[in-house]
Amino acid sequence: FGLQLFEGLDVDELDRLDVPLITTSSHLGGFLHQQSLPMPCAFALGHEGQGVGEAVAARSHLQVRIAQPGGEESLNVAAAAAICLHACAMVTTASA
Repeated sequence: FGLQLFEGLDVDELDRLDVPLITTSSHLGGFLHQQSLPMPCAFALGHEGQGVGEAVAARSHLQVRIAQPGGEESLNVAAAAAICLHACAMVTTASA
């Protein structure tokens, strides 16, 4: 399991990714735990309430949301990243 972090990229630089881009949303997309995640992949996580911008969402291969029983509006982006990375680790472990 390897991790590369990129911050502050121009949106056009996402077009050079060699892996599918997965974006997160608090209201759109299928639930993360019900998705078949492509591996390897890249995640783009947006602002807590607003999510990723339209230009990033347009480049997304898959949009996911994290189940939040109780109706919370959003998760802290660090918590969302941890949940997404855990889901990737589970996919990697299951395929080993």
